[in-house]
Amino acid sequence: MATPDLSGVVRPRTSRTLREQGLSKHLLDGPRYRRTSPGRYVPVGVPPTTIQRLVESAAHLPVGGALGGWCAAHLHGATRFDGLDRSLRPAPVVLCVPDALHRRATPGLRYVRQELADDEVVHVGGIPVTSPARTASDLARWATNLEEAVVDLDALLAAGVVQESALPLLADGLGARRGSRQARSALALARYGARSPGETRLRLTYVLGLGVPTPLLNPRVHDRLGRFLGIPDLLDRDAGLVLEYDGGTWRDSERPDGHLDPEQHREDNEREEWFERNGLLVLRATKADVARHRPGLVSRMGAARAEGLLLGPARWTWRVDPERYTIPPGRAR
Repeated sequence: MATPDLSGVVRPRTSRTLREQGLSKHLLDGPRYRRTSPGRYVPVGVPPTTIQRLVESAAHLPVGGALGGWCAAHLHGATRFDGLDRSLRPAPVVLCVPDALHRRATPGLRYVRQELADDEVVHVGGIPVTSPARTASDLARWATNLEEAVVDLDALLAAGVVQESALPLLADGLGARRGSRQARSALALARYGARSPGETRLRLTYVLGLGVPTPLLNPRVHDRLGRFLGIPDLLDRDAGLVLEYDGGTWRDSERPDGHLDPEQHREDNEREEWFERNGLLVLRATKADVARHRPGLVSRMGAARAEGLLLGPARWTWRVDPERYTIPPGRAR
């Protein structure tokens, strides 16, 4: 788990400190400074990065409070939580405050009243945030639906914020909190290895739509001679079925469009041919399939799985090695 670099962050300073350094109230109220919270300022040229926004918002925390939700996830190193909502607008910063404290939501801030035990708060760069375990359970409870809860948990697992082996313990500790039923279901479905929300949604469509066991995530597939064939997004070993999500699931400096890059698309087609030559069936799905044509996608999945089970392993010349699976580097064959 690698936490973000806070070295470039400008900490808000109090008006008293700035006045003692010779800055007048007129100067602080002018165009050269920006007020981040009552009595605290930063120079107006400070870039409004996600980290900067979190540091500035932390000044609103009372004693016993902590940043929570996506904010804590980001500070724990899960940078997939980038502070933007589904419409790409800045999401409110989540401030967890004691039950007895009543605070009204203000633009850019969301107050959540809940008591936090001592071991449920840690400090990252001097900022109090909910612990990895509490962050995971809160995100799973607060998500708008089960699918989004699993998407969030998969992102935490991918970043190493929590471990898959710890998820059953988190479920046991939920108690009767609001949203705990959804959280328990999400914790049972979350898996390490997903590289994007799209891959997670494709997996859930397959597992929940067909009522089948979870497929392998990004396994390394070889032929019988040990030659590397590629890394599919999902692999149902029982049916010999590969499921691929066609989208920008990963990006790097060479190919910012991920799987949508023309050269990468060519490599994906070549990899698919190798899979099929070795007896694997391949089903491809797009964002539109998952978002707008899910019943049809489930039907396609069911037909492909039935075909794979019917054909059976007699024609298979592939194997998964090693048995464990990991998140692969940016590109695979």
